Parts: sequence; structure tokens; C-alpha cells
Amino acid sequence: MTFEIQAHRGARAFYPENTLQAFCKAVDLGCCVIELDLNVSRDLRLVVAHDPRVLAGGSSMRSLYAMSYDEVALLDCGDPSPDFPLQQRVSAVRPELREVFRAVEARLRRAGRPGGMIYNLEVKSWPKLDGVAHPPPEEYASLVIRQIAASGLERRVRIQSFDARILAEAKRLSPDLCYGLLVEDRAALDAFPECPGFVPEYVNPRLDLVDESLVSRLHSLGAKVLAWTVNRPEDMLRMKRFGVDGLITDHPEIALHLPGLAGV
Repeated sequence: MTFEIQAHRGARAFYPENTLQAFCKAVDLGCCVIELDLNVSRDLRLVVAHDPRVLAGGSSMRSLYAMSYDEVALLDCGDPSPDFPLQQRVSAVRPELREVFRAVEARLRRAGRPGGMIYNLEVKSWPKLDGVAHPPPEEYASLVIRQIAASGLERRVRIQSFDARILAEAKRLSPDLCYGLLVEDRAALDAFPECPGFVPEYVNPRLDLVDESLVSRLHSLGAKVLAWTVNRPEDMLRMKRFGVDGLITDHPEIALHLPGLAGV
């Protein structure tokens, strides 16, 4: 089985996260999986963005869920991050999910790799923010499922979330899609698999939670394991020794060529 390397929010060592430029750069690097974040605008369009609130002029913050997508599209998000010194400044707006699909699929065709990308969609959702930062789970999951169906890419799309409610609802609506539970604390592991109520294809824990016993337990339940966010070469190799099935990383350009990791 191929060890999976996911480009976290695109190739963000080179371009600002969750932009079309970052995703297309991931294609150029040879990535086969990109991870991206989903939020929702007021007019129920799926916006690819990590944070539910954005700077909207001066120092004021606004919720994406309180803005139409036309308003969102007026906000540039191409400034480089100080966390990634090689990032280039670009002119970019937060794209819709369907724009990401179109741009990446076109880049793949030009690269001679048609159909060569898996999309791992992180649905951003918080139980305390239903109706404030996003729709309630039933409506939210339905919105995501409809967009995936419209894309025709169902076999190459996964849904992951920290919010088990989203996974349970999406699974009810579309049982044949691929799902992943994101885990950031041990409480979620202790509650699994009773929450979300099924064993998804993937359980994706934070790097510091991963050890051999956890990987063994999750494998015994039938779930694959992807660790996040794994950026240092020594951690990449350590995760592989623990038996994980892949990594979500800000530096796929390193992971793809790391001796002992790449090509396995």
C-alpha cells in the first residue's frame, strides 16, 4: 500500500493557504491528495477557507456566514504568512469549492495526470456555533453532499471533520462516500467509535497523540490512520515507524522526497 502524503491547505510553503495557487502548486509537486477547509457563506456557497471569521476592511472581523459570496470575493487573501518565508505574494480570493475542483482538474490534465487527485475536505463546524458560523448539521452536510455530487468526483472526495455530528449526518445521507474523523484530544479517542456512531475509513489524530498502540487499536477497528500536521522530517519518519498510513503536512515537497518515506 502506498504511504499517503497530503498537502495541507495546498502547497502552503510556496503560496498562501487554501488558494488556487497553492492547490495547483501541489499538483506541480506531484501530490496525489490535497487537504482543504470548508466554510459557508450567507448564500450557502461553500467557501474554501480555514477560519470562519475574516478581516473585512481595516481591523474589523466578519463571519463568512454573515457575508454573501460576492462580498467574500472582494477580500484579497494573497498576503504571505510569516510562518512560511518562501511564500509568494499573489492576488487571490477565497475560492468556492467548485472553483478548486475546476482549477485542479484542469492543472492535472495539463500535467498529463487526469483524475490524479484525491480531495480531502475538512468541514469546519462547531456545536456551539450552529446558526452563527454555519448551518446546523443536517443542512450543512446536505449542502456538502450536493456539491460533491454535482462535481462528479465522488470517488475521489473524502469528508473529514472534528465535529462527529457532521460525519454522522453525511454518512446517513451518502453512505458510500469516504469519511475521516479528525482528533485533537484523547477524549475523542476515548469516545470512538460510539461517537460518531460508525467506524470511518480514516481516523486522523494530532501528531502528539500518535503512538504504536493507538495505530494498532485503530487498525484493529478497520480504520486507516493519518497524522497531522507533520512538518519535520524526523517526525515524518517516526510516524511511519509507528505504522500510520500517511501524513497531512505543510511540506509535501519534503515528504515526497524524504529517503525512507517517499515511494513506499
